[in-house]
Amino acid sequence: MGDNLRQVLPCGAAALAHPCATLFILHRSPSSLRCIWLSVKSKGTSPMTQVSEAGTANASAAEIRYCDGDRIEGAISSAQLKPTSIRVECDGRYWATVRVVSDPNSSETLRFSCDLPPIAATQSSDVKVSDAATGDVLASLTISDRRPKTNGYGLLATDVLALHTHPFFAVPWIRFDGAELVVSGAHLPPAGDPSSLNIKMPPGVAFETESGLPTPNFLNFYWYWPNAEYSGFALKIDLAGSERGSDPFSFEFDYPLASPRFPRATERDQDASINLHRRAWIANNLASFVGFPRDTSQLTRVQTWSNDLTVTVTGYNAFRTVEALLNKFGVRRGPGVCVMDWGCGHGRVTRHFIDYWPEATNLGSDIDPENTLWCREHLKGGAFVTLPLWPPCSIESASLDAIFGISVMTHLTEKAQEEWLNEIARLLKPTGLALISFGGPGAVAFSSVFRDPSWWRQWIEAGFNDQQLDPALDGKISDATYYRQTLQTHGHLQ
Repeated sequence: MGDNLRQVLPCGAAALAHPCATLFILHRSPSSLRCIWLSVKSKGTSPMTQVSEAGTANASAAEIRYCDGDRIEGAISSAQLKPTSIRVECDGRYWATVRVVSDPNSSETLRFSCDLPPIAATQSSDVKVSDAATGDVLASLTISDRRPKTNGYGLLATDVLALHTHPFFAVPWIRFDGAELVVSGAHLPPAGDPSSLNIKMPPGVAFETESGLPTPNFLNFYWYWPNAEYSGFALKIDLAGSERGSDPFSFEFDYPLASPRFPRATERDQDASINLHRRAWIANNLASFVGFPRDTSQLTRVQTWSNDLTVTVTGYNAFRTVEALLNKFGVRRGPGVCVMDWGCGHGRVTRHFIDYWPEATNLGSDIDPENTLWCREHLKGGAFVTLPLWPPCSIESASLDAIFGISVMTHLTEKAQEEWLNEIARLLKPTGLALISFGGPGAVAFSSVFRDPSWWRQWIEAGFNDQQLDPALDGKISDATYYRQTLQTHGHLQ
């Protein structure tokens, strides 16, 4: 593909179909196709004496203990202490602040839990917990035999975190009562600290936020991410109380105070000029929520967890992300511009291009004939083409200003990827642009609950795996072996 300038952009699930997809950019210059990667103590007493190897501290008011999974758990008597959150220090350094919750089996007991900083080998650690509001030390604990966290097959959490350093987020739900708009979703705790997540909104917007809300369902797929069970957030926007002319329909995640005791994101994960991996948008036109397939399988085979409540929010965010990248690289709305959604499905993203880029030619393409037929019948203003499983397709050479493909490469074998990349090069104009997501490190981390150390090492060495079949299109396309779950490294793409 010629000389390459590479830049990788990690994207949140609000932007992409796969919850942990990575984006790479193909920018065709007139001469070549380039890859741009883009203890608790009662108040007033002295701190509790450190305890022994057993890892349990007791006092009249509370108890904390070290548990399997490299975490601490605590119980507090609410008759004596009523903290709402607990500050945790490990080996003399601040680590995280976690919520205190009521014990469902005892009205007089409060409970908390906190994963400890990831370790790769057995070690000893000193842990101290305090009331986050008052600073009062509640307990201290010496753990002489801390054990690294692993999944059920022995894969180390630190090995996964070495690849997946940037926290995933999803913004799938909104609720509106006519005056207040509530946006909710999940954001993995930055650097493992649920309290470090902040949400920034433009000037003049009246809003409140809650973060670190319980997400027990995250304990499975995000087993490796410290305190993933506290990933929930809610953003309440007072539209009536916001200033006229303000923008209450976009926000940014911010976490400058996240603990440093965590794998650092590499430079390629930090593109300050775009910063899309922390941005989210809210569709502000109710018409965007109108008209989706009634066969729910048409939604779920495009995005596994998609439903009527989430499809507009996630699709609109994908549109805004793609639009921002197109603009950055010189492709803007206007007459004569032709943009293709490669793998359009039911038009989850294409519909927004039709609405917001009406002067452009908006083309949707997919190998799923059922979805392209639905699009042709219901999404007026766009053109839709059913693609063959293997190129060439019927689209004219050098006819497209831009192509974006969300979660297409994530389902192609290595041979199919190569052939379709060559086809994309044929379809683009001499200065055309392609934005294509792939199943990179974040996707591998997401699947790590099923992986053993041997598979992990092999994937790192090979940089590619397309062995797992994906049944999502069974019965919809002619070849049941075509559609895969494909995982690859940045190095393999380069």
